[in-house]
Amino acid sequence: MLWAIPGFLFMLFALNQCTFPFTTASYKWKIKFDKDKIAFKESFLSQDIPAYSQERPPNIIFIVVDDLGKYEISAYGSETMKTPHIDRLADEGVRFTDCYVNAPVCAPSRAGLLTGRYPTRYGFETQPMEIYPNNLAAYYAGKYLMNTGDFEVVTKPKFPTEWEMEKQGVPPTEMTLADILKMRGYATGIAGKWHLGHSKEQIPNAMGFDEQYGFYGAFTLYSEKRKSPNYVHYVQDSYSSKYQWKTGRKETSAIMRNDKVIKEERYTTQAILEEGVEFIARNKEKPFFLYLAFNAPHVPFQAPKAYYEMHSDTEEENKRVYYAMIHALDDAIGSLNDKLEMMGLEENTIIYFISDNGGASYTKATDNGPYKGGKLTTFEGGVNVPFIIKWKGKIPAGTVYENPVSSMDIFKTSVTLAECPLPDDRVYDGVNLLPYVIGEMINPPHDAFYWKADHIHAMRKGNWKYLLSTRDNWAELYNMEEDRYETYDLSKEKPEILIQLQQDYDSWMKQQAPPMWPRIMDHIFIIDGKLYKFPA
Repeated sequence: MLWAIPGFLFMLFALNQCTFPFTTASYKWKIKFDKDKIAFKESFLSQDIPAYSQERPPNIIFIVVDDLGKYEISAYGSETMKTPHIDRLADEGVRFTDCYVNAPVCAPSRAGLLTGRYPTRYGFETQPMEIYPNNLAAYYAGKYLMNTGDFEVVTKPKFPTEWEMEKQGVPPTEMTLADILKMRGYATGIAGKWHLGHSKEQIPNAMGFDEQYGFYGAFTLYSEKRKSPNYVHYVQDSYSSKYQWKTGRKETSAIMRNDKVIKEERYTTQAILEEGVEFIARNKEKPFFLYLAFNAPHVPFQAPKAYYEMHSDTEEENKRVYYAMIHALDDAIGSLNDKLEMMGLEENTIIYFISDNGGASYTKATDNGPYKGGKLTTFEGGVNVPFIIKWKGKIPAGTVYENPVSSMDIFKTSVTLAECPLPDDRVYDGVNLLPYVIGEMINPPHDAFYWKADHIHAMRKGNWKYLLSTRDNWAELYNMEEDRYETYDLSKEKPEILIQLQQDYDSWMKQQAPPMWPRIMDHIFIIDGKLYKFPA
């Protein structure tokens, strides 16, 4: 009976049933796609290009793993995990010791990977949102009444309308690596996680990919059901984890094939591998580009029971399931290596392996070793990631490259190897890494690296790195040559360097676009005894 409900709950119930005049919708967040730029893109991609200078361009396999920190890979010094198959890529190619992604979280990082540009150049600053509170009651309930744990509602209640939300992602004015490679006649396929938009203009099949398998959102269940005799799962006691388990495989977490929902009974790590291998087998007689976008070891944590049993020496259940997921991922990469060798494709296939950001330390399953922070933060634990390239016969086996590089270099390296043109109406931020790796160029590939997510600004230039919160009024400065793990803040001792870096950063900011959408929350971290809030 409604009169038995306390007054504030009754008001909450009433307000939740309406949107006007209590709506949070704001036309400030209206996304417009530039029709002239779309027309230019279509014209550019339809042009004929000169014949390839050699017999055939290389095949390209781009492996992206999800939230895998450096210290879960034995090639990078992990003492808890053995990853012989990922290690094999490094042993047979080049291991980069200092690679930066352009964002400490999945979606903008992947946007930069596939477009070769800082995603802030086109307003892709934070994660696309799956839901906003559509009225003030829902907003204030989330801000003050719900237990959101380490997540905190921080934005003002002015959000996009539902139809504007549908446009969040990489805008159709951008050209992906798949778009560009198709000009050279590549077969293009994606198996795995997309997370770059789900409108008809922004799904993989509309962004250069001939074939698509996987899911459009941030996560999905690894097995079809939460409980199964063949799988073991672990549920973290957190707001986000509970949301993920409740979502399951609905909406953007549904498994899709070429934009149609399908039933999938396989473990996703194995399914992504098998779909990728089948794509290769179908297209091995012509150049192909495979974007193999694993969701492992991102939450929710689910692992095949057989792998779980192999880690009986791990006492913490959370970590045991997590390690089992990484073990399954490593075996999948080993299977890919073996299949390429069996098909005789190793010598004409370049393989990139990278994580989209650092380990998610808030899961309590990983701590990113000596690195400070983790996913969501712009400390090294969030943005410094494992990166390996293998190209048999072209890159000397066992190479170690120590100068800082960018994840966006993958785009420029691939386009250069395929001898594809790039449009001159936009800035590209990567370089072709091959001359650096084989010793033809000895200077560092990049002078500076930049990050922006709402109130968080960060930059590394040379040996100096600075971080700033424009909202929370803190700034930190580190000497990366002497203090790799960001232990000693020098902002008070070296104010002149901090000022110079801020000026350089402000110049870069003038080239970036305003954010296309707002987030809702920050995540609270306590790092080395200090409280930080980073956009989630």
